[in-house]
Amino acid sequence: MSRILFAWELGAGVGHLSAFRQIAEVLIRRGHELTAAVRDLAGAAMVFEGLPMRILAAPACSRNYGGLADPPLSYAEILMRYGYIDAAMLGALRRGWRDLLELTATELLVADHAPTALLAARGSGIRRCTFGNAFSVPPEVSPSPNMRGWLAVPPERLAASDAAVVGTINAALPSGHAPLTAVHQLFEGSHRLFVGIPELDPYGFREPENYLGLLAGRSGSDRVQWPEGDGPRLFAYLRQDYPHIDGCLAALSAGGARCVVNLVSGRPELVARHRGPRLSFTAGHVDMPATADECDAVVCHSGLGTVAASLRAGKPLLLLPAQLEQYLLARNVEKLGAGLTLHPETAAPDFASALRRLLDEPAHARQARALGQRYGSEPAAVLVERAAQRIEAAGTGLPA
Repeated sequence: MSRILFAWELGAGVGHLSAFRQIAEVLIRRGHELTAAVRDLAGAAMVFEGLPMRILAAPACSRNYGGLADPPLSYAEILMRYGYIDAAMLGALRRGWRDLLELTATELLVADHAPTALLAARGSGIRRCTFGNAFSVPPEVSPSPNMRGWLAVPPERLAASDAAVVGTINAALPSGHAPLTAVHQLFEGSHRLFVGIPELDPYGFREPENYLGLLAGRSGSDRVQWPEGDGPRLFAYLRQDYPHIDGCLAALSAGGARCVVNLVSGRPELVARHRGPRLSFTAGHVDMPATADECDAVVCHSGLGTVAASLRAGKPLLLLPAQLEQYLLARNVEKLGAGLTLHPETAAPDFASALRRLLDEPAHARQARALGQRYGSEPAAVLVERAAQRIEAAGTGLPA
């Protein structure tokens, strides 16, 4: 038996948790003791409901840093917004994580977008692996690459950002700790376990063994009730705070498909305005793998779990990313021909036209089916079991 700490530090959405839920079930069944230190306690309580594990609040940066160039262009510039230009704050965060690791007697750290947890574990003897979206683990190059490749960026800016972050890290380390010379060294000594496939990696293909496949997370068990009648079945997983949510729902209502919308934090007046005989809303936590099997297409904000479940089922997607991580994933799905993307900076997105293309042009469904056949042939339970085995191997120091 091992004492395992699952750490989620940065990023938003329960997708960071749902991909680990089924793996946690396997690890607990095998006798491991699990603790989750998370950014969202309410989300974790929902996703991990019924599992005999502890849920704690992750140490979090409590300050906002003004004067930073916007938007962030590299992984280093993302870290700057979470204390990595403030040695006192980073030192406090590192100590918080180190105390948490000691209090839980952690033997294996599973880090999902948790760089400071990894920093705290350096030199402790605690085994480490990263888990989740490949976006959160930059490649082993210096400086950290420009993630907005469509923008011309002076190399000096990337180098200066990396130097500032590395300097802050070293200033926050206690005396006697070996200094870092590059941002990517935050992840050295840890096994890489990426949810997804190489084609979805925003940094490009890396070692094949890094990828766990189209591991569709499970955060709910509700089954979708589709509106009656004819026409394709369209599932939409959307957020109330999406800037164009009203226009999106109007297009879904008028589009001719039978739609079910899972609207996070949906206001009653918005739901009432758009509900109709061919568009219904569900407030529960749906069984996404089952829903992906039943529907003909999916609309979402390009969360990795929803994308993985949809592609595993061979269903095309209309992707409405709201931030960089989502956009990079959406762009790769579009490159594969398995979906369409509406750019987050589009002032007036044409949802109606995009929905018609998604449902009427057979190429999107054909490419999505091809991906599903290529990567979805193994039962989901096999992927989960393999992921649990690789985490166990990381805890023993054997190749994962």
